[in-house]
Amino acid sequence: MKKLKVFLCLILVFVSVAQCALVSNASTPYANYFISTNGTEKMTLPTPAAYEVIGTLNLAMTDIGSLNGAKDMHLVNYEGTDAEGKTVTYTKLYIVDTKNNRIVILTNEPSSKVVSSDLYISNNFRVDFIIEGDPNDPSDPATLKGPSGIYVDDDGTILVADTNNFRLVEFTERGNFRYAYEAPESELLGSDFNFQPLKVIKDERGYIYATSIADYHGVLLLNANGEFSSYFGANAVTLTFWESLVKTFFSREDTQGTIVTLPYTFQNIYISEDGYIYATTAGTSSGQLRKINSAGVDVLYSGYDFSDPGLRSNVALYDVAVDKDNNMFVLDNLNGRIYEYDKWGKNLFAFGSNGTGAGQFSSPQSIGVDDDGIVYVLDDQTNLITMFKPTVFADKVHEAGYLFSQGLYDDSFPVWQSVLEENSYYILALQSMGQIYHREEEYDKALDMYYKAEDATNYSTSFIEQRYDFTKEYFTHIVVVLLVLIVIWYVVSYLRRRYRRKHAHLEKKRTWFTPISEFFGSLKFVTRHPVDGFEGIRYENQSSYGAALAIMLIYFVTNMLSILCTSFIYRNGRPLSMTNWGLQIGLVFVPWIVVVIVNYGVTTIMYGEGRFRDIFIGGAYCHLPFIFTQLPMAILTNILTQEEASLFSLAQTIIGIWVGFMVFMCIKGVHGFHVGKAIIVLILTIAGVAAVSGLFMIFIGLASQMFEFIIQFGKELSYLV
Repeated sequence: MKKLKVFLCLILVFVSVAQCALVSNASTPYANYFISTNGTEKMTLPTPAAYEVIGTLNLAMTDIGSLNGAKDMHLVNYEGTDAEGKTVTYTKLYIVDTKNNRIVILTNEPSSKVVSSDLYISNNFRVDFIIEGDPNDPSDPATLKGPSGIYVDDDGTILVADTNNFRLVEFTERGNFRYAYEAPESELLGSDFNFQPLKVIKDERGYIYATSIADYHGVLLLNANGEFSSYFGANAVTLTFWESLVKTFFSREDTQGTIVTLPYTFQNIYISEDGYIYATTAGTSSGQLRKINSAGVDVLYSGYDFSDPGLRSNVALYDVAVDKDNNMFVLDNLNGRIYEYDKWGKNLFAFGSNGTGAGQFSSPQSIGVDDDGIVYVLDDQTNLITMFKPTVFADKVHEAGYLFSQGLYDDSFPVWQSVLEENSYYILALQSMGQIYHREEEYDKALDMYYKAEDATNYSTSFIEQRYDFTKEYFTHIVVVLLVLIVIWYVVSYLRRRYRRKHAHLEKKRTWFTPISEFFGSLKFVTRHPVDGFEGIRYENQSSYGAALAIMLIYFVTNMLSILCTSFIYRNGRPLSMTNWGLQIGLVFVPWIVVVIVNYGVTTIMYGEGRFRDIFIGGAYCHLPFIFTQLPMAILTNILTQEEASLFSLAQTIIGIWVGFMVFMCIKGVHGFHVGKAIIVLILTIAGVAAVSGLFMIFIGLASQMFEFIIQFGKELSYLV
């Protein structure tokens, strides 16, 4: 008994240690993944935690009191010396404390002066100084009212969008009032112009860029004196299909009094060190982020899809920041997500979520990143600034990406390998290693990397080079083989013709092979003479149910083989393991059955002469073009690249027209219709199939909801029991 107790105690200790280990290695309370784009298809794939929370900045415990509805934040990195005299980088945070009508400046630089301990926050940050005028003195020019945006110039000049005072305010490096930019005046602005600045930035020329509430014309561009110069980078008007139709067919006078569609206004603007202006527009489903050059042109993200397939709702890209390596951090205000993209627009990481835990947000408003890669996120509901530090995994990705972007491919390769050791399916690493192999002309290895990354586009690029090298090396052999095949084909054809002429008078004996020969002969006859073939099915009882089922079985086999034989490029990078075979089987038989039933119903009303048997058999024969071409086309894809996709699409279009012609001739021949009536019946059949498909989708939706209801009802009953 004593031994049993000791054994149980050891078991409990082991379980406790295991639980502690699991907790210590548990995933973060917020999402961690990246978004992979394969052609037009996007998917989310999990990653090890890229960023971890290292603390929050909460001013509630300081003697200046908590933030209140803070709307913006600007981050400045600068060099200083530590206690040992070494040069180090420090960070200043300029926070727009909107509802408190002040600007709070935090720093993590140690102070040489005696500073109250009540001004220190976590992570070595302390309150450096505050900008706020005297609200009781209307003449004080430093008094702010509902400020919403801030920018700090290289010389320390502070520029504030003083929203509810309808002006921009400039302060010195230590927060002393310098100048106020009132509403600009220009004939180009119009009489109804309302200057209520929301966000502000400044370029190296001293030009000021400001967004104004409800101003859909774009970003206001002011010269160094605050005078209006022009509008900059306006959003385009996004019209729905019906709005485009109305605009096309109706004049301006006809549409007077209707609702006018206006461009969305910019939510936030940011200027990077290389002079590009990033602008976010949260109200639209597309074009939410733009990278604009000095000419006002979106140079990178025009039409770029920033959607997240891992979310049920659309993203709402609210703010953006760029680090020293031009990696871009975008803040999703709606879902509490932070997206990091490299300078080419490839997603590196996505992390964060809504909630109240560490790394979760209620209403994130602003984002910044310092030179150490620490990400700061300001939340105006919790009035906290959350700090994220990149993990070892993220550091490896950043290092590899930086080396690769600098052309140091050999140096980046082992770093990408170490990234794959932590996440074997990190697609950016696979793609980058594939590009390195491609540059070294190791195309087989490059193809292997692109295959693992499910990257059909780059796979095609390397395949072109591999095909060229193969053709160059074996050109003579290929020509010889083709000539030999042509000669063999000619000789066989000649011998067959002689044999038929010599034995034409002999009566053919029926053998076990005769029915098979007659079956394939009927396939050939209907394909070459569809009019006579389909009329023979109806009026001469040619063919049978068994023949129709045999045709569909052959179609099924050729369809499955064509899927297996289609190249990786023409599967759009999808591996065969992801093929839904049940769906593919359904796509073989279900459309045939549905068309047969719908056509039988339509032709019964339209007094067609065809019986159900005739439609059933004729519908099977309509699949003959697919049977003859599907498998050869699939095999052909293995020597084609994406550049030849137009030829492949053309061939598929021709095959589709051929099938449509066979369906038309089937309707005409089986039912004895003239051409006009056959066309009408064909259109009604197509409409009927569309209606059945719609009803089927509605049924599936209702059935899934009913199934979900039954599950939830069962759970509720289990709770009661």
